[in-house]
Amino acid sequence: MAYTKEFITDLYKNLLYTRLSEEKLVAIYKEGRVPGHIHSGVGQEATHVGTLFTRKEGDYFKLAHRVVSISHVLGVPFNNIYSEILGRQDGNSRGGGGVNHIADFSKGVLGMSGTLGCDMAFAAGAAYKLKLENKGNIVYCYYGDGTSNRGPVHEAMNWAAAWKLPVLFVLDNNQWAISTCIYESTAVENPGADRAPAYGMVSKVVDGTDVLAVYEAAKELSEYVRAGNGPAILEAKTYRWRGHFEGDQCKYRDPAITEKWQKKRNCVKRMENYMQENDFITEDEIKTMYGEIDAELNAAVEFAEASPRATAEDLFKNIFA
Repeated sequence: MAYTKEFITDLYKNLLYTRLSEEKLVAIYKEGRVPGHIHSGVGQEATHVGTLFTRKEGDYFKLAHRVVSISHVLGVPFNNIYSEILGRQDGNSRGGGGVNHIADFSKGVLGMSGTLGCDMAFAAGAAYKLKLENKGNIVYCYYGDGTSNRGPVHEAMNWAAAWKLPVLFVLDNNQWAISTCIYESTAVENPGADRAPAYGMVSKVVDGTDVLAVYEAAKELSEYVRAGNGPAILEAKTYRWRGHFEGDQCKYRDPAITEKWQKKRNCVKRMENYMQENDFITEDEIKTMYGEIDAELNAAVEFAEASPRATAEDLFKNIFA
């Protein structure tokens, strides 16, 4: 596929934004500045950025608990993202939700459940609305390999398939469900793609560390879904670089394998190499971009820390009863 310099540069910049933000979250957590927890998505950014570059105005997004910085690609300001994570009132949920609850309906970001998999029906419900509107919009629904084994996931997929709802299910297969390896918990090699035929869905498996490969696969599947053919599954193969949460020492896995993925399958470095080989960017331009984004993230952290803290009274706002 032929690409313009403008497209490639924009794709790379969003990939870098997401990587540096995920790294910044790890850094401020280590400094004791985060009152809650962090599920780092460092190393898994390409799956999310690549798929979201096929989005259109009016689409919906059911995001996951890892790679939370991806909401910035959808237009959610870093000031709000970091304020929420630091428990401040300028956050998306006024600081009451934390890292797992960065939602913004104005951007199509639906939010997520604190229990993984139980929010998959939200995607199907939103897709039903879009089907009735008949404007060619779809829902991007992200989940992980561990989540793929939960019952609510299959209920949502069955609903989406039976009613031909416009959902693109995106499985970010990082091979670990907390401390359980995918090969110990799942009978099939591809927990998304191999199960797709049971629901009459089409599917693709892609290298989740190659953002262009992800984009091309997502483009094909998203166009298929938009055409009214029903849902599809894109399974991206990645690896969880860090623990399930920050502080997890990962005693249950071989650090040599992790190091190999970090050195050989780094989605950001792969994109930088591609861009330099094709004369899309120079080393100096890359360094400048790193510096500019880092300064922007530091400013967002400062904004968040200056925002008023969430109070006990905030617990009783925006609730049904």
